[in-house]
Amino acid sequence: MQNHALSTTPDTRPPVDIPTMIQRCLEYENRNLSVNSLKELQRYFKEFVSYCTDQGISYPGELTPEFLKIFLDHRCKDVGPTTKKAVVWSLRKLGRFMALLQVVKRDPARDLRHPEIHPRSELPAYLCENDLRKLMEYVSRQNYQEFTIISLMTVTGLRPSEIVRLKRDDLNLVEHHFSVQVKGGWIKKSPLSKAMVTVLNTFLSIRVDEVDALFINSRGNPVSVSWLQKMVKRMGNGTGLSVSLTCNHLRHTFATHAADRQGKVITKALMGHRFMATTEIYTHLSPRKFKAFKLSHPYNSSKERSRT
Repeated sequence: MQNHALSTTPDTRPPVDIPTMIQRCLEYENRNLSVNSLKELQRYFKEFVSYCTDQGISYPGELTPEFLKIFLDHRCKDVGPTTKKAVVWSLRKLGRFMALLQVVKRDPARDLRHPEIHPRSELPAYLCENDLRKLMEYVSRQNYQEFTIISLMTVTGLRPSEIVRLKRDDLNLVEHHFSVQVKGGWIKKSPLSKAMVTVLNTFLSIRVDEVDALFINSRGNPVSVSWLQKMVKRMGNGTGLSVSLTCNHLRHTFATHAADRQGKVITKALMGHRFMATTEIYTHLSPRKFKAFKLSHPYNSSKERSRT
């Protein structure tokens, strides 16, 4: 009887507070999210904890659907649909985790809704053939590392985070390809054109250091994403482009060209997309004005142009 009494005694341990629950949620999501997505989730969770503290909310059981809706309206009062979608995403992560651990009877974020965003409405502008040629001609007169980076982004569509992680050993210039860790953490093998191989060989020949990173700053450390973004903007300003050039412009320019000339399946592989639906965005945009795109690089010969 004594054992039976002990087994039926209610659990009197204090409930886990919201910051602790959120920390456990982050540890759980660490297995599923990329580094950048995890940082974004941490940022939105930090804002949510601060709001809960201000409102006197301490425990997961107090997170009702109504409270989450009020927070969502407060947080997204003066922001666009993209940010609101991200906030809803973070709250849903937390709600599902709490329901999984059964610290709440029902996921309080289950009914939260974000505005439907047509994928094409979010795409930045891409460079026309003439602007792309002007950019490459201007960049070819700058620092050779900057020229190499812009060239690589232009002909491969790499994301900034992928560029800064590249190492010398990732390149196979003999077989004209390289390996890169893309969004989601998987390794993608990408082809390199003869022109890009020439650029990379020249760049490596003038390097006097033994640093593993492919692109480094003056201190010998890998370049950062912020440095890369500022450099791309500076190159766009120097070219005199009508848009404030970003890394996304270069990626979307490449993607539009690839979708136009290669089709959806090959473009999906080149872009490192996980889902065909993402790639289809670019096929809808395709203007069929990029036939001369491959000629925009200064290392392509006049003989190649005449054959095209």
